[in-house]
Amino acid sequence: MDKHPLPFMRRATVLLTASLFLFTALAGCLETLSSDSPPTVTMNVSPSGTVKVGDTVQFSATGSSDPDGDPLSFNWKFGDGDVGTGQTASHVYNSQGAFTAELCVSSTDFEICEEREIIVAAADAAEPTASIVTYKDSSCQGDDPPSGTFILAWICEEEMDTSDESIDATTTIQLDGSDSSAGDASTYITDYSWDLDTYIDSDGDGVTDNDVDQTGEATEWTNVWPGEYIIKLTVTDNQGFTDWIEAHVFVNYRGAWAEFTIDSNGTSGPGTVTFEYPVVYQKQHSSQTHSIRYVTIEAVYPQEDDDWAVGSGQNRLDLYAYNGSQSDSDTEEMVNTTHFTDEDMNCDDDNRCTELTLRTTQFRNFNDGDFTMLWTVDLVNEKFTDATVKSFTITLEYK
Repeated sequence: MDKHPLPFMRRATVLLTASLFLFTALAGCLETLSSDSPPTVTMNVSPSGTVKVGDTVQFSATGSSDPDGDPLSFNWKFGDGDVGTGQTASHVYNSQGAFTAELCVSSTDFEICEEREIIVAAADAAEPTASIVTYKDSSCQGDDPPSGTFILAWICEEEMDTSDESIDATTTIQLDGSDSSAGDASTYITDYSWDLDTYIDSDGDGVTDNDVDQTGEATEWTNVWPGEYIIKLTVTDNQGFTDWIEAHVFVNYRGAWAEFTIDSNGTSGPGTVTFEYPVVYQKQHSSQTHSIRYVTIEAVYPQEDDDWAVGSGQNRLDLYAYNGSQSDSDTEEMVNTTHFTDEDMNCDDDNRCTELTLRTTQFRNFNDGDFTMLWTVDLVNEKFTDATVKSFTITLEYK
C-alpha cells in the first residue's frame, strides 16, 4: 500500500490549516472591536433646587469622559419639549410643574443617558433666607474683640504644666442657623446642612463647598483646632428652594506657663526648653486664605540671679523659632532674639521680657506646603546659672 498522502488530501489539509489561521485572526479582530468601553456621564444642574418660572437653568456635562478617548456628543431634552446640544446648555421654563431633563452622551459605539428632575414653582413663590448666628469671645486677658461679622473663639490655657510642652488644645464651636427664615407663613425650612471645610472636597464629587458635615438648625462642631475656617450653611424649604450663606470662623489660642526653672549652660550645652505649637498657613486661591496672622512668644524672668557665683549675675534668655520639629532634617531656623541687647529686654526695673513675634510673611516664606504644621520654639539659657522663668506665654492669633 502506498503510504504517501493523495494530492486531494494535501489540498484539504492546506485548506483546513488556512481556515484555522483565518478564524484565529478574525477572533482577534472581533475581540479588539468589542473592547470599546462606554463613556462616563456627569450631569450637573444649577440651581440644584427648585427654580421659578422664568429663571435660567444651567445644564453642564463637564466631567463626562470616554475611557477610550473617543469623541463625545451631547444631547439634551429639557422635559418640556425643548432640546439642546453641546457640553453645556441653558434653558428657561415658562410653566410650573415637574420636568424630567435628560442628558445623552454618545461615543463611537455607545449612548449613555442620565435624567434629573427639575421642579419649577410660580414666578412669585416665596424663598428661604439662610443666616448664621455669629459671636465673638473677648481675648484671654479680657480685651474686646475686633469689629466685624464672624465667629471668634479663644482657647485659654492659663495654667499649663511644665510637662505640657506641646500645644494640642481644641474647642467646640456653636453652630446656629436659627435666624434663617422661610419665605412666608405658608412655607417652612426642612433642612439645615453645614459644610465646615469649604476648601476641602470631603465627598469626592469635585466640588469643595457642597459637603454635608453637620445637619440641624443648631449643632456643635467639636475638636476644632486653632485656625481660620470658612463654613457654609445651606437651608432647604418645603418647596425645594435653597439658600446658602458663608461665615468665617477664627480660633485663637493662648497658653501660659508659670514658675519653672531653665538649666544653666553646662557640659551638655546651653539650658534649653522646647515648645511645639500648631500653625496654619495655606492660600487656597485668590479669594480665600487660611493663615496665621501672629504668633507671639514671651518669657518673663528676673534681670539678676539671686545666687550667682560665676559671671555677671545678669540673666539672659533667648528665643529661637523653627518651622518644624528639630528632629526633622528639613527644619530651618526662622528667627531668634539674639540681636536684642539686655537693655532692650528690660520690661521694668526688676524683670526682663524676651519677646518674639512671628508674622504672616515669615510663615509664607517658611511654609513647607502642608496645611497644618507643628512648629517649635526654643527658650535658651546661655548663662552659667539656672534661671527662674516667672511666666512664659504662646499666643496664636488668626484674627
